[in-house]
Amino acid sequence: MSFTLSLGPVANMQTITTAWSNMTESLEAHAAMVLDLSDLVDVDLSLVQLVETARQHALRDSRALRLSAPANPAVTALLRRAGFLTDPSTETLDFWFHGELPQ
Repeated sequence: MSFTLSLGPVANMQTITTAWSNMTESLEAHAAMVLDLSDLVDVDLSLVQLVETARQHALRDSRALRLSAPANPAVTALLRRAGFLTDPSTETLDFWFHGELPQ
């Protein structure tokens, strides 16, 4: 059974420490976690760093981590600005967009 964690509307430098604590506690307590980013509107690069680090931890600890839905417009714009979508890998597309890059 998976656990769903929502980050709410804000994931930036001011909130990322709390988000990290919530994510690590959830990943330690559950074999599978679904991350809900659908409400995010205020994001910065710390979100991408947080999620990518959580993905590495989950993989290392044989845990499952996925998004509840493809990245919303705010997260997609952030990924574009950060260069993640210049030449994305299949793994990147699968995780952030469930396989298909939005136009």
